[in-house]
Amino acid sequence: MMPVSLDGCIAGPGGELDRHMVDDELHSHFNEQVGAMGALLDGRITYELMAGFWPTADSDPSSSAPVAEFALIWRDMP
Repeated sequence: MMPVSLDGCIAGPGGELDRHMVDDELHSHFNEQVGAMGALLDGRITYELMAGFWPTADSDPSSSAPVAEFALIWRDMP
């Protein structure tokens, strides 16, 4: 599984990642898909972005239930 935009580019022209909107329904779907996998394989930049947020996302009171669930999946996934 690899989420990409229709033009094959995830980041905006300036490298920003604010273009894609992930609501709770889509995030729950990703959690189901990723949770069934045996490992995650990310590039360096993606990993660094993920590592800057997900290790503690479930302890943030503003995180939705799907976000908190993914934090657990991400931390436990090789």
